Amino acid sequence: MSVQGEYSRALEALLALLRGIEQGAKEGKWTTAFEAARIGRHSDLSSAARLCLQSLESIDAEATRPSPGKFESIGDPLSEPLRHLKAHCRAILGSLDETGEPKPRINN
Repeated sequence: MSVQGEYSRALEALLALLRGIEQGAKEGKWTTAFEAARIGRHSDLSSAARLCLQSLESIDAEATRPSPGKFESIGDPLSEPLRHLKAHCRAILGSLDETGEPKPRINN
């Protein structure tokens, strides 16, 4: 399968899980955030992966807050899909600097 196909498959698997978790929630903010990271909504795969990685970092930050959040109590079902999708994003984007931009590659 292509890189785009694998990224899409990992993203859709996470979205399916989030829809079940957020069912009944008025906002569904994580579902909305990850739907925005679909490839078809961006000019290229890197742009989609960059937005997805930002959403992943936001969910990580919320899950590690001192007060238990919605996702902290259900961390186990989310941990593997989140890790898997993050690995795809990092593979697509390569090494990032502190601003989230790709580091220049050195060709030897």
